[in-house]
Amino acid sequence: MVQIDSPIKRHKEYELVTPVSTNLEGHYLSHILSANHKKRSTRDVSPNSEQLFFNITAFGRDFHLRLKPNTQLIAPGAVVEWQEISPAPGNITDPVNDRQPGSASERIWKTEPLQTNCAYVGDLMDIPGTSVAINNCDGLAGMIKSHDDEYFIEPLERGKQMEEEKGRIHVVYKRSAVERAPIDMSKDFYYRGRRL
Repeated sequence: MVQIDSPIKRHKEYELVTPVSTNLEGHYLSHILSANHKKRSTRDVSPNSEQLFFNITAFGRDFHLRLKPNTQLIAPGAVVEWQEISPAPGNITDPVNDRQPGSASERIWKTEPLQTNCAYVGDLMDIPGTSVAINNCDGLAGMIKSHDDEYFIEPLERGKQMEEEKGRIHVVYKRSAVERAPIDMSKDFYYRGRRL
């Protein structure tokens, strides 16, 4: 049994799809989507060799994605840091703000290079004025913006890059259908009235 923190649980209206990698004309190349897949299939050798093309069918329409590397998103040499915050001994923190300067110490416990070869931007080939932003480090994850709505796509399961040859299921959902949880803004405000 596979336990998934599924995007399905968070959205009212969605479709399960299997995107495919295509050439410029939209002809099937493979089911391989992820940039880091070791057995990467040979792409269309053409002047558009840096471009990627994917087809996604959802909500009764075909999305023909034309993507190019997004070189402006991530700086070369960027890293991701995971930090651990531990309270400093003898200091009492403000319960409203949780932390005051000098009340806790931060320790970096993990650092790794940020992958820069997975971020793409583009459009839908057959619809002018659209935009697409996709990350393909682990399947396709991102947004497709058209005139009528915004669509989000993400893999149903993470970490399945090595199993893409037969197709990988993704979830597509509309922004308009995203269930919005009520926001508790009380933590953002602190009344500094007189104490009695």
